[in-house]
Amino acid sequence: MSDLIHHIAIQDDWEMSRGFGEYVVSTRGVHLDDAGFIHATTADRLGAVVAARFGDLTLPLLDIAIRPEGLAAEGIAVEWVDGDAHILGALPMTSGVVASETPISR
Repeated sequence: MSDLIHHIAIQDDWEMSRGFGEYVVSTRGVHLDDAGFIHATTADRLGAVVAARFGDLTLPLLDIAIRPEGLAAEGIAVEWVDGDAHILGALPMTSGVVASETPISR
């Protein structure tokens, strides 16, 4: 099994996506269609990403742990750029892809 990758989601965005069965937010304020991918990172880089991209935000955040092999099974590629993962498609909100949803405490 490969290592998990992580996406930081604003909790409201994540919850609103459940009804559609897929998540299409690239990063804070940016839709997948505009960016072309969903941002993700490794566990050891999570804190730095939260501080840099979400540090001024008071909304609840979630650490979405993602199985790359689950994405591959769904036909969704992951591309690595400068140590971060780019998920090249909508994120299926299934147990085969999403390993966990953990609130981020700040």
